[in-house]
Amino acid sequence: MDLNEMHIKFDNAILLLIESKRNDNNFFLNNEEYCERIKEIKKSKITLSTAGVKKCTKDYRNVRKYDILIINGKDRLIKTITNASEGVRYYVKNEELFDIIHSTHTAIGHGGRDRMMAELKLKYANVTKETIMVYLSLCSDCHKKSSNPKRGLVSKPILHSAYNSRAQLDLIDMQSQS
Repeated sequence: MDLNEMHIKFDNAILLLIESKRNDNNFFLNNEEYCERIKEIKKSKITLSTAGVKKCTKDYRNVRKYDILIINGKDRLIKTITNASEGVRYYVKNEELFDIIHSTHTAIGHGGRDRMMAELKLKYANVTKETIMVYLSLCSDCHKKSSNPKRGLVSKPILHSAYNSRAQLDLIDMQSQS
């Protein structure tokens, strides 16, 4: 399967996954939702910094959860950094999801779910195990790697013309020796 075909199948599977989720419990952001979220955060920051304006819990939640980083003149949605040792974790749009997972998967040598999750958690905030499993189900190299049958130890019978032709048996009478 070539990369374009894999990309199309991945996008279709992600759309099905999004449809199965509740709207209030959804990590996935399409382009419109991403831009809308950035506008909300900017509005919340202005509201919280302006005196005399009514503040609501949504404003506090937005500022606590999200932040905006400007890279090359573009606004990027990031997770709020609480510790100085923490790195920047970006929120990913649905359109970027395949490319990010694919590049990470090939960079770690077709690693499995846990290795990919550990690597992606360092840089991205909204990549889930479900999306990784969708990608892994489509990766043809991983299917080739895991489809090799594992052979166990097989003993072969001894084929000889004199096999089982002679035997010696010693009987010991244990009752008479006492």
